Amino acid sequence: MAKNKKNDAWKDVASLLPKQPCGDLVQYVMSSIYGEEELAPHLLLFRREAVVIQEEIQQTMYPEDWERRARTARHRWGALCTCSQCEETFIAGYTSKNGSRGIVLAEGPDGQTYTGYAEPGEDALEIFDGETVQCPYCWSIVELVQKAELRKGRTYQVLQAEVVNVERYTVLMYWLVQQHIDSTGHDTVQFLPHAALLIDTDGKLRRFRARRTGCEVREVEWLPCARTRDPMQMPYYSWEAENNRKIGGWTFAYGPELEGHTGEKTGLEQYIGAHGCWPGAYLHVWQRFPQVENLMRQGFARAVVDAIDDQLDNATSLRDLNDTPPITWVDWRQMKPHRMLGMDKEAFREISRQGWSGYDLKIWSRYRFQIPGGDADTFAACRRKVGSEAVGQLLEMVAAGWEDLTPVRVVRYLERQKMLAGGVQYLIDYRKMLRSAEMAETTETLWPRDLMAAHERLAEFWGVRGKSSYRVDFNRTAHLYRDLAWTDGELCVVIPQAEEDLVTEGKVLRHCVGTYGHDHCSGKPVFFVRKYRRPERSYYTLQIDMRGKLPKEIQLHGYGNEHHGERKQYSHSIPKKVRDFCDRWEREVLTPWCAARRGESEQKLTAAGKKGREARPA
Repeated sequence: MAKNKKNDAWKDVASLLPKQPCGDLVQYVMSSIYGEEELAPHLLLFRREAVVIQEEIQQTMYPEDWERRARTARHRWGALCTCSQCEETFIAGYTSKNGSRGIVLAEGPDGQTYTGYAEPGEDALEIFDGETVQCPYCWSIVELVQKAELRKGRTYQVLQAEVVNVERYTVLMYWLVQQHIDSTGHDTVQFLPHAALLIDTDGKLRRFRARRTGCEVREVEWLPCARTRDPMQMPYYSWEAENNRKIGGWTFAYGPELEGHTGEKTGLEQYIGAHGCWPGAYLHVWQRFPQVENLMRQGFARAVVDAIDDQLDNATSLRDLNDTPPITWVDWRQMKPHRMLGMDKEAFREISRQGWSGYDLKIWSRYRFQIPGGDADTFAACRRKVGSEAVGQLLEMVAAGWEDLTPVRVVRYLERQKMLAGGVQYLIDYRKMLRSAEMAETTETLWPRDLMAAHERLAEFWGVRGKSSYRVDFNRTAHLYRDLAWTDGELCVVIPQAEEDLVTEGKVLRHCVGTYGHDHCSGKPVFFVRKYRRPERSYYTLQIDMRGKLPKEIQLHGYGNEHHGERKQYSHSIPKKVRDFCDRWEREVLTPWCAARRGESEQKLTAAGKKGREARPA
C-alpha cells in the first residue's frame, strides 16, 4: 500500500513537468540550426534531365543560320539542380562513375563555379552524390543529393538538455530537436519532450520518459521509470549517424538559480558553466560520490568535465558507455578536497587557482604513486617548466626501466642545458639511440655536457649505419596501416615501407626517427607528412600510439625537431597548416579506422556536440 502511494506521488510530480522548452532555448537552437547548420546541412537537389546544346543566338540571324543551328543541335543528359538555401534552380552537367551519380559545374580560373551545361574536363568540377559543393548562386556550402533519394525525406535529431526548477525540485529536461526535410528540400523543426532526470529530496535521481498521447506536440504524458539512466547515452534515431543511431547531444548553458532547490548542492551549475555536455552522467557521478561537489566548487570543475566528457565523447560502441564514468585520479574514500587529490592544504590552495585539466591530474596521480615521496609542489614546478605531457613521457620511461629519468632530475638537467622547451623529447630520443647503438652507458654519456651536440652525433651515426633488422615486421606493419594514407590536396600522409625509409627520413630531417624501427613495428607507428606534389621529399614526421583504446599522438616534428642554426641554437614552430592537417587526419581518418578495427561487428555510435554548447543571452 505504501509503495502505491509513493508511485502516485511521483505521478503527481510527473504531471508538473513542462512539455515545451523555454523561449531562450528555442531561440538559440533555431539560430544555430539555420545560422550555423548545426543539425541538418543545406542541400543541393539534382535529377537527370535532357538538355539541348545549340549555338548561341546572334544579334542578326538569317534563315540558313537558324537551319544550321537546328541541324547541329545535340541532345545530352544534364542535371536540374535546386538549392535548398536560396531556392534557385539551374542546369548543370550530369555524370556517373562506378555506380555513383553527380553533376558537373564549369569552373573558372579563380575556382568559382558557374551554372549551365558542362562536361568533365580540366575546366570543370565533378561532384558526386553525398559530397559538398559551393552553390553558384548564394555561395553556401551544400550537400549534393539525388532528388529520388529524398522521396521519403530525412529526419535529423539531437537531444537538447536544459535545467529547470519544478516547485522545490531541480530537473534536467531533455528535448528531442527534430528537423525533417521533405522531398522538396523544405524543412520543419519541432521540439519534442523526450526524458527528464529529477533530483529528489533524498539526493536520488528519478527518470521520467515522455509518451505521446496525440498528434500535437503538447499532447504528452510523463511517466516515471523504474531505472535511472543517462538519456544522452541511450541511442536515438538520426539520419546522418552511423546505423542511424546516435548518442550525445547539446546542453543549454544557462538556467535558473538553484538555491533553495534540490540541485543546489550538486555542483551541476559549475559543471555546465565549465562547458560540460553530459550533465546526466555528471549527476550519476554526484549521486554515487556526493563529495565531487567539493571539487567543483574548489576550482577543479574543468578537470571533472575533462574526465567525464573525454570518455563519453570518444565512445565508439555501447561497451564504452557508462552512466557513471570513472574518475581515476580521485580518492573517493576521502571527503576533503585536498585529500581526495592526495595533496597537502597549502599545495591544494595554490593549485586550485591554476585551472588544472583532467590530464594534469591524471599525470599527477601517476606521479605520486610512481615517484616515492613525490609531492604536489614539486610536480607543479615540473609541470610549469616542461608541461604535463613531458612529465608523463618521463614517467613512462621510469616504468620501462629507465629509473634515472625522474622528472625532477631531468628538469634540473635541462635547465642547465637551457633546453626546457622540447628538451624532454630530445633526451628520450638520445637515450634510445644510445642504447640501440650498444654504447657504454656512463654518467658522461647518459648526461652529456652538450645534449644537442651529442644528439646530433648519434643521429648522424644512425643515418650512416641504417640496418634492416625489421624487414618482415615492416612489411606487415605497412600492410596493416595502408588504409591510413590520405591527402587533402595539399599535404598527404605516407606509410613507411621499410626501415630504410625511417633511416632516410631521420638523416634528411636531422632527427632520430631512424632508430624508431622497433617502436614502429610494436604499436607506435611512424607516418610521414609530405607535400602532395612531392611525396618523395621529407617534410614532417608523425608518431602515433596505437596501443590504447583510442589512438594518441606521441610527437610531430620536422627538420631538427624545430631547431636550426649551425649549432641548432634557434627554434621555430610547426606551421599551422601542418598542425591543422594532422589534426584533421587524426579526427577524420585515424579515429574512425581504429574504431572499425576495434569492433567490426559492433554497432557504432556517433557522439554529437563533442565540445558542448554554450548559449548566449538574447
